[in-house]
Amino acid sequence: MLPDHTDLIEQFETTIAAYLSPGTVETRTYYVRRLAQWASAHDNHILSLELKDILTWLSKSIGPSPWTKRSAKSSASVFYKWARRHRYTEHNLADDFPTISAPKGIPNPCPESAVTAALRRCTRIQDVMMLLLGEYQGLRASETAQLHTSDFDPVHDQLRVTGKGNKTRILPLHPIVKEALAHFNPGFLFPSDRNPTGHILGRSLGRRVRHLLGHVPKLNAHSLRHKFGCETLELNPDLLALRDLLGHESVETTQIYARASAQRLQKMVFALPTKPDRMSTLTEIDAGTNARHQ
Repeated sequence: MLPDHTDLIEQFETTIAAYLSPGTVETRTYYVRRLAQWASAHDNHILSLELKDILTWLSKSIGPSPWTKRSAKSSASVFYKWARRHRYTEHNLADDFPTISAPKGIPNPCPESAVTAALRRCTRIQDVMMLLLGEYQGLRASETAQLHTSDFDPVHDQLRVTGKGNKTRILPLHPIVKEALAHFNPGFLFPSDRNPTGHILGRSLGRRVRHLLGHVPKLNAHSLRHKFGCETLELNPDLLALRDLLGHESVETTQIYARASAQRLQKMVFALPTKPDRMSTLTEIDAGTNARHQ
């Protein structure tokens, strides 16, 4: 007999929580639950699905973004590898999954005017801190959501962040974030009684940030992170340092910030000197052409 979906996913979540960050666990279980719901709606079980079912789910039930599809596919892949290891299935369906390529993205920095408007919508100190941690520390929503006052070291101006893959990085603590921290009592910055971890989930924090930013398309917690990346690189074009600040696995991910600074590219092009003879030659030829046609 196939196990109940709810019990199965709870066991899966408990297992991956031992070695993945809370944000990654949230993402993986979110898509696995969606896949299980899709299977139930089609009178099927998640452990009985075939490759064609997974492809139908990805194409029909997951958003059009290739990054979203890739995240959903990765979550299903982790689940089926887990199911095979724990003998819930004899075949690891993930072995048959196709590669989903996503185009290299470009930064989507949140405009300064949008941040100013968001600050006017803030009603709690937590609202302000959500914005500051994205804009001045470059944190992901999942990283921000789990922050505890013990992660901050105001004496040495440092901030400890747990990112993807449960990897920890130590960041310089920006003065404005340090100042904002003084308004918080000891404990989680964004506590929650409904979450067993004691803090809100990254998805919940992301919804709040989207509200503060006015529910404008493409303006979200990640666009604040992109704002940090673009502005930091503009001030100091050190890709390796920015990679470490953002917690990227590879500098190739960080390179999108170097590619897309329109201001810096314009400055480079406009810095080329204008040579008078270029335009004078063009003017002479144009004048001669007009004279012949008169």
